[in-house]
Amino acid sequence: KKLTVENLSGTWVYVNPAVSLEGDDVLKNVAGSLATSELEKKLKENCTKVGIVEGMFSYTFNADSTFICNIKGRSLSGIYSLNAEDKTMTMSFGSKSGKLKLLKMNAAVVFMDNQLSLLFEADKLLDFISKLSSLSGSTTLQSISKLTEQYDGVKLGFDLKK
Repeated sequence: KKLTVENLSGTWVYVNPAVSLEGDDVLKNVAGSLATSELEKKLKENCTKVGIVEGMFSYTFNADSTFICNIKGRSLSGIYSLNAEDKTMTMSFGSKSGKLKLLKMNAAVVFMDNQLSLLFEADKLLDFISKLSSLSGSTTLQSISKLTEQYDGVKLGFDLKK
């Protein structure tokens, strides 16, 4: 299927963390590919701590460019814009309670049938998860942050299914 607002519309449920390494430094990224599984493991551990687990975390994208992110029975709403040609999405989060101030994130989008991966710049996703952890009283993400600093072009995100 093509990446369109219509095909994106619906509820996408979290399956696993996603990690992507990009960049020009081939040797560093070859070593980095060995770290991908370690990053995925650490990201999954930290996501679990803030409630990002299968069946408890999802995104619902609407055809009117609004979305709702559900986590542990709480909802964060926002708006998104899709660039199908570049396979990117800009998401602007905000909460009515004011606990999560407006947060804008850009994501690379990988879309196939009933599978969707959203990949964010590592620092932006870690900031987002840190904000979620502050709402839930969880610990920080220092171990992931230190590991991602070693590699250029690290993108972290979520694998989702419809």
